[in-house]
Amino acid sequence: MNQRLIPLALCCALSLSACGGGGGSPGNTNNPGAPAPVSTLSIITATNATDIAAAAYAGTTAVSESSSALSSILTGVSVGGANISVVTPALRLIRNAYPRAKAQLLTGVTMTEACSGGGSLTIEANLRNEQMASNGDTITMTANNCVEDGETANGKLSTTLSNVSGDVFNSWNWAATMDTTLTDFAITSGGETVSVNGDMKIALTQTNSTTSALVLSGKALRTTVKRNGVTVDTFTLADYSMTGSTRDTTVTSAASFAMSGSASGLGQFSFTVKNLQPFVSTGGAMPTSGSLIVNGAASSVTITVASTSGVRLDVSAKGDGAITQTNTLSWMAFLAAF
Repeated sequence: MNQRLIPLALCCALSLSACGGGGGSPGNTNNPGAPAPVSTLSIITATNATDIAAAAYAGTTAVSESSSALSSILTGVSVGGANISVVTPALRLIRNAYPRAKAQLLTGVTMTEACSGGGSLTIEANLRNEQMASNGDTITMTANNCVEDGETANGKLSTTLSNVSGDVFNSWNWAATMDTTLTDFAITSGGETVSVNGDMKIALTQTNSTTSALVLSGKALRTTVKRNGVTVDTFTLADYSMTGSTRDTTVTSAASFAMSGSASGLGQFSFTVKNLQPFVSTGGAMPTSGSLIVNGAASSVTITVASTSGVRLDVSAKGDGAITQTNTLSWMAFLAAF
């Protein structure tokens, strides 16, 4: 399931994708490859409510996954598994570019190096200070069949730093904002390829080794999932904003976005998502509390954490708050729906 998250997310997911079905509003003018979702919302029914709710929840989990992984990424510890979160490669890019620039004793230079498993990685850096992150620093990474840890990366990821305070590399007390753009940025693991186009602003504050706060936002992220060369899913997060925080073993996240696309088992869809209460997890894989509402055309479904073992779905056929169907599922069954 991680392979299907965005950013973003949604980074979605989030990152949190360009969907079929009708025309839509204009996309992000800074990145035409990431159009906004179609304007016509899907009708949520008792039949499709579980699938739609699972897709919406998948978009929001990009924040909590990114939040819980920040400490590992920033300290150079490898994060296991295929993590397609936009935050992960962006932070790795920032962390790895500065030592390379320092070794070259130059800024504004292009550096190309071989990847451990084959292919190459090109980094273009324009840094004010090769020894520390500074406001206005720009870094672009272009991967060409770059194989690391069994995953193959292609495409371009660019970021510009602002609001930098503290020592990003040698301290647990710092903050930075990364305005990030992805252009055909793709990661292949096994027979599955996830590619992302779009924009994301990553605002990160690290207070100590176990406390951090994260805000993700952007116009649109378009994700395409291919399995054995065949496109199986496309989805877009648009006008998205997500917040996440970690404090010791407690992870909190909340999101608001529009999501649309075409997914196997769900078909074409378009809806809006907003947390009513943040999702909170306390050391476990699943949240212990929280809720969000998915709004379709004159209809909605509300997801409420019932326990660490399950969720409750409340469908409102008219979207007026009057519950017309309630269903409780285990987390395993719920997540398997998308």
